[in-house]
Amino acid sequence: MTESDRLLARMREERQVVLRTLRDLLETIGSVNDAEDHGYGEEADRMRKDSCEAIRGLMAEHAFLAGLFPKLQWELDTQHILGFGWAELYDGVDVHLKASVDRHGND
Repeated sequence: MTESDRLLARMREERQVVLRTLRDLLETIGSVNDAEDHGYGEEADRMRKDSCEAIRGLMAEHAFLAGLFPKLQWELDTQHILGFGWAELYDGVDVHLKASVDRHGND
């Protein structure tokens, strides 16, 4: 394996980590509805805020996210992500993760 191959592999691995982190944060937003239904309103609000801030941080550090998910910034700015937007984005992240596994044979 050449140095260039190793660099590309590290970049793919980092991208996978970022996508899995985004997927986990989106899943947290989706789970907030359950917390709210069980009377944990303040905790639900905190989870939403923390997840959205973390997603904004990921976007700031990893510009490729805006290219893969052009509506992500809008979802955050309008808070559509808190209702139904998270599910569509979650599915999109899954598509990219599975495509990478199909192409490169790793997760």
